Amino acid sequence: MARSVSKIGWKIVGGAAGAAAGSAASRTATVAYRKIRKADPPASPAHPETAWADAIGWAVLSGVAIGLGRLTAERVAARWWVKTTGSLPPGMHDGD
Repeated sequence: MARSVSKIGWKIVGGAAGAAAGSAASRTATVAYRKIRKADPPASPAHPETAWADAIGWAVLSGVAIGLGRLTAERVAARWWVKTTGSLPPGMHDGD
């Protein structure tokens, strides 16, 4: 029973951290795109009239920003989990 509560707790903590970080990273990617390209990111990168350079640039920038943001948030949350519970979050093992 305690293990399932722990698993649910981690899903809530890890999920919330990842969602918040993903949202913040998305906003950051938008600001960065505007500074780099001097234009808004494409509203629909898959639209046939969106230039390939714009579509690919936005996909790379947003993908990297969101991925790194979520990874960072999950690692911070995992450290907090270890400090709080004394063990790694469910599904994480040393050496994995």
